[in-house]
Amino acid sequence: MADFIKTSDLQERITFIDMIEDVDKYGRPIQKESEIFSCWASVRSQMLKDKVATIGTILENTITFVIRYEQVAKLQNTMKISWNNKKFEIVSIDEGYFKSDFTTIIAKEVSK
Repeated sequence: MADFIKTSDLQERITFIDMIEDVDKYGRPIQKESEIFSCWASVRSQMLKDKVATIGTILENTITFVIRYEQVAKLQNTMKISWNNKKFEIVSIDEGYFKSDFTTIIAKEVSK
């Protein structure tokens, strides 16, 4: 995928969110969402042929985020992505091991 992506294509700002351990005002442990880091991404929705091909699969209604390989934190499947006031669960992470240039993330919007 990285062969046709250029750094100038990364024009959308996305934020990675993960659950962290915290305590409430009574000292009880709770889980809360915390922003891990933000970065620039190229966002690609599915083409019609992809939508038809993925009906009934885990990849149905997914969106693709392409980001730089080097980031301030390691990506994990437990993280969520925030983009355009929507949240997305990560389905797949394909790191650019060969050239160490771009990472492709497939994500599905979280239902409200």
